[in-house]
Amino acid sequence: MENAAEALKMAFGYLMFVLALTISISSFSQARETIEAVITMKDRETEYTYVEAQNKKVVGIETIIPTIYKAYKENFRIIFYKSYVDENNNEPYYLYYSVDKYNSNIKTPINYIDLEQEILADSQEAIEHIDILLNKRPTDVNNKYYNQFMYQDGLYNELKDKKFEEILGEYYLEDSQAGHETDTIEANKTKKRIITYILQP
Repeated sequence: MENAAEALKMAFGYLMFVLALTISISSFSQARETIEAVITMKDRETEYTYVEAQNKKVVGIETIIPTIYKAYKENFRIIFYKSYVDENNNEPYYLYYSVDKYNSNIKTPINYIDLEQEILADSQEAIEHIDILLNKRPTDVNNKYYNQFMYQDGLYNELKDKKFEEILGEYYLEDSQAGHETDTIEANKTKKRIITYILQP
């Protein structure tokens, strides 16, 4: 009878050991799956699937002007080219001059719209800046925008009869500033949208 009781105790101990081992393995498996899910989790709002365009998209002033205003509000970059083969072989399409605030004779031609690169206080001043450049050049030589005009009749009249190929893209600010792809996790990088307009013959 004593042997039977001892055998039952041993069997019970063995069952408890197997049960504890099974629960431990199961817990470790669930913990591993949870960690993998957290590491690979991505925000659905920033996950994109791009489809290659079958034909190039050609747009006119009716698309470009609203995009320019949106660029200042949503902080993305627009670049204009007369011709473009690659980064080293292109001809910029200049929009206006950036004038040195200490010497109005020093002018730099600008072929992009980008709130981060242009010397403007905020998006509201940037919109006012574009409003003025789109119209005819002011007659008052003391107007702060007078020397920025590249086209006497304004940017709108310069672009209105032209067609541009529109190319969409994006880049990470951190990689652009470093000049190479950084090791920072993509989720921690700032993605910036870029729109390129290439003049069509």
